[in-house]
Amino acid sequence: MEFGHSAQHELEPRLKKFLVVIIAALGLIAVRLYYLQVFKGTFYRLFSEENSIREIPQPALRGMMLDRNGVSLVENRPAFDLILTPQYVDDPKKVFETLEKHLDIPKEKLQAKWGERFKQAAWQPISILKDVSMDRVSWVKAHKNPWDHVSEDIDLRGVDVRLRYEREYDDGDIASHVLGYVREIDAPRLKDFQKKWPDRYRLGDDVGIRGLEEVWDLQLRGKDGFQQKVVNAVGREISYPGVEEELTQREPVNGENLKLTLDGRLQKVARDYFKGKTGAAVAVDPQDGAVLLLYSAPSFDLNLLGGEYGGEYWHEISVRPEKFLLNRAIQSAYPPGSTYKIVNGTGALQEGVVTPDEKIHCGGGLHFGNRLFRCWGAGGHGMVDYFRSLVASCDVYYYTMGLRLGVDRLARYARAFGLGAPTGIDLPDEKGGLIPTSEWKLKYRKEPWHEGETLSIAIGQGYDLMTPLQGAVMVSTAVNGGKPIRPYLVAGSTDTTTGEESLFPLKPPPERKDAAALDPKILERVKAAMTGVVENSEGTAHRLSALKIPMGGKTGTSQVVSLGKVCRGNACQDHAWYVAFAPVENPKIAVAVFVEHGGHGSSAAAPLAGELIKTYLEGDK
Repeated sequence: MEFGHSAQHELEPRLKKFLVVIIAALGLIAVRLYYLQVFKGTFYRLFSEENSIREIPQPALRGMMLDRNGVSLVENRPAFDLILTPQYVDDPKKVFETLEKHLDIPKEKLQAKWGERFKQAAWQPISILKDVSMDRVSWVKAHKNPWDHVSEDIDLRGVDVRLRYEREYDDGDIASHVLGYVREIDAPRLKDFQKKWPDRYRLGDDVGIRGLEEVWDLQLRGKDGFQQKVVNAVGREISYPGVEEELTQREPVNGENLKLTLDGRLQKVARDYFKGKTGAAVAVDPQDGAVLLLYSAPSFDLNLLGGEYGGEYWHEISVRPEKFLLNRAIQSAYPPGSTYKIVNGTGALQEGVVTPDEKIHCGGGLHFGNRLFRCWGAGGHGMVDYFRSLVASCDVYYYTMGLRLGVDRLARYARAFGLGAPTGIDLPDEKGGLIPTSEWKLKYRKEPWHEGETLSIAIGQGYDLMTPLQGAVMVSTAVNGGKPIRPYLVAGSTDTTTGEESLFPLKPPPERKDAAALDPKILERVKAAMTGVVENSEGTAHRLSALKIPMGGKTGTSQVVSLGKVCRGNACQDHAWYVAFAPVENPKIAVAVFVEHGGHGSSAAAPLAGELIKTYLEGDK
């Protein structure tokens, strides 16, 4: 096919343009090659000799947690981990023999760790030992010879030491369940977190587990930095002229410090009291829900969870029958016993099924059907009005009120006091307890409610279940005029870079569905009767009047053995409750103490509540 003169005339300009583009492209390639081979030749020649750039992590300091008085509950200390980078290991067998012989690390453990290399990239290090001693650190650093990579019996290619920060506590067991702990992130958690927060978590990172460490992990962890270094084939840092200026780095950003509502002094008082006992103690500010104390026993030592043998310690406490890891303050629910009479009495007065002055006769028990429901006072209390019923904790009076109210009205008032549902505290896995209704029993037990069951729940037995935290919320509601509160543990934070402090706004309490609206005037009568529990000579907690502190409270004893059941030893002992508040005018602290198998609330739980109130109010002054 031949082109005519006109066609050639049209193509010539296009061909010239195309030729210019080709020449320009070749020129750019030539310039680029000249730049790489001449100006950057030294840089790339370095990496052609089995050298490479590695990003050396610069760990951020994890934020501290301070109590309400500014006292640190958890800090950081430098720790060194022994790591192994598969990319630089040439002879695994000889490396393992070196570590076993000179650092006393079992070969089986090394082989198990070595198997983890298939789960990650070859350049990512594997943690062999955490928090190793300075003797081991010194030996590794002294024998990583930069000239002779392998000696007769030492091969440390791929072995190195990495700096990080370990949590440290002055008192490792005073707030273990609240604070939680820090461990290396596992694969499922890493996968989940990388989806939620890309670029914030990577293999080998430490992450908060349980407690506030878990809930506030993003704020506490900060952002790690890095510094690029040139390393040789065995992972040894080397210096090379003209290369350093090409490397980059990022400074670490330390995590935020959290200011907690806890009072460390109260935590210590509870810890010392619960030695050898099982249970929980909670204290809150009844006006806004700030948690002043949250202690669960038995506790565990957070200092022992760190370090080389932390895994063995965790396994030990996780399988023990005492359930060390269980936070009994929020994760265990128990029959509230006579503390529930606060709810029953309030409902009876507000619904008008009894007047404050009406007297009920207590002869030591109440016959209902073919059974005698006994009062704890075997000889009875005689004629009892509302005030005396709570002061002396007369069961017959509250049996009668329960029958007059019925199960469903009782439940409405229980919900008004924060029972039967989680409180919304900023900790994971909180239980909601149980407040039964006729509908609940029909749904879950497939049986109608029987009136005889109302007598049991009227005094906090039977199906009723309450957590110690809910006990503190209940007494708070009784003395703050009926205002719902949501317990919280973190008041604010401090940006460790700028020093700027932030206070967190209070979250509204969870909605209490189908709850009664409490009458503040009725609650004033309840508060006066609770004050009588301590001040009146007949009061079940009258011994606390020796503290000379204006306070009120309510004892409780919940049965653990039903008719027909057999128990042995301490398991037969009843649980002990005591809920309290102080001072009477303008209450500043509300307390709930629970002692498993402690016996009577007046002797087993009330003394700790009194000591907590005394410690807090004296410190407040």
